[in-house]
Amino acid sequence: MERNAIPPYAIPPYVLQVIGAIPKCTGLVLFIPVAAAFLFSQSIPATIAVITSTLIIEYGAAPIGIGLGLHPAFVFLILTSVALGITLFLFDLFDTLGRYSERVARFLARSEEKAKKSTILSRYGIYGLLPCVLTLGFYVCPPVSWALGWRRDHAIILIMAGFVGISAILVLATLGLFSIIFH
Repeated sequence: MERNAIPPYAIPPYVLQVIGAIPKCTGLVLFIPVAAAFLFSQSIPATIAVITSTLIIEYGAAPIGIGLGLHPAFVFLILTSVALGITLFLFDLFDTLGRYSERVARFLARSEEKAKKSTILSRYGIYGLLPCVLTLGFYVCPPVSWALGWRRDHAIILIMAGFVGISAILVLATLGLFSIIFH
């Protein structure tokens, strides 16, 4: 075996980084909502149903949570926590791929270069994450912003702003407040 070679039994560093991202994701997606359900006397099975629904239909889970009898503010907390957990996990996953895969690193470099050549995309493109989260969801926005080389902190803020906005609108619509306001 070569002197600097990694022994075949060693865990590759990218595996450790992905494993390290899992607790953060699990904490936001599962533990915070379930702990909050316990603290605020909300139904834990209904909470788990909303978590699961959010993972599948994203902000569309708001009517499900309210329909299951959960408090609207609590449903909003679940939606936001799950979206943030998945968004952060995806950024961590893509960062790890970019660091340890030459193929992915080349793709990233080419994508960033193309994005920087476009004045509109480099100057205003990141703001497209607001409508993107509405139409394509929080699973698509992190890879798009990562591939185009946009600042991670700004991208997370915009993704979450869009998600929080549409979630609030859907919670209010589910409660029927829009029908009261517009009649």
